[in-house]
Amino acid sequence: MAHTLVCLRYFLIGGAIVLGICGIIEAICAGYFIYQLYEYSLLTPSNVCGPSITLLATGLAVTLIAWCAWQFLDFTNRGQVIIFSIALIIVTAANTSAGIWALVKHEQVDILPRTHLEQLFDLGASDDKPLWDRMHSKLRCCGINGPEDYRSQDAIPWSCCQTASSIENSSDSKGACTIHARGCYHVVINRTRSILLHIFLLALCTVLLQVCFIICMTCYARACKDKVKRRKDIMIAAQALVQEPKGMGPHDHFLNAQLQSPKTTSGA
Repeated sequence: MAHTLVCLRYFLIGGAIVLGICGIIEAICAGYFIYQLYEYSLLTPSNVCGPSITLLATGLAVTLIAWCAWQFLDFTNRGQVIIFSIALIIVTAANTSAGIWALVKHEQVDILPRTHLEQLFDLGASDDKPLWDRMHSKLRCCGINGPEDYRSQDAIPWSCCQTASSIENSSDSKGACTIHARGCYHVVINRTRSILLHIFLLALCTVLLQVCFIICMTCYARACKDKVKRRKDIMIAAQALVQEPKGMGPHDHFLNAQLQSPKTTSGA
């Protein structure tokens, strides 16, 4: 039993280190997902950053909890283990809610109104033109719904060309190019859904890891409780033996009672 407790204790210490590293990774991934969602915020549906922000906060919280466990806990006090488990359970519940939230948002991505899309497209030709050019080049799309959106303007921008980078570097600006046929709005919507799915998978992995660690801490706390109970029983038994007269066993107590009995004496 003692060897089991020692193994569990070292396992929990190593698990706390792994938990802290995973918390840092979770926070970094959540921050990267937030950046991806805000990269093309013009066409990104609203209210989709909540799950990733929650994962960022829980990742930092897990890192802080693991650091506190490394600095202040030696996993020999059952009460400290219980407090650590409760804090981790709260964080696990927050991760679970963030994963469910991301899955719900994945199925219910808001569609922007058409009037709002038209306003964004009008701004794209003037104020937000660098952002639209970068979106065209990186996502390989053109306009909101396709190149047809530029019929009302003079010409389609060079960023809609599949060979935009080579044409920009070329001295001949009148060369032909192959225009991207798909619009950027549907690309951004599909990209948002993909990010939300990755957020759900990140939350699922962290929850599974934290649940395994909580189970190990529960087993360790139960083993400590059994050890304390067994030690208490041994102390009670030792005190009972000390209270008995020295040199007298159970057989001696029986003979002494028989000798001191009046009936035995009168019968003799």
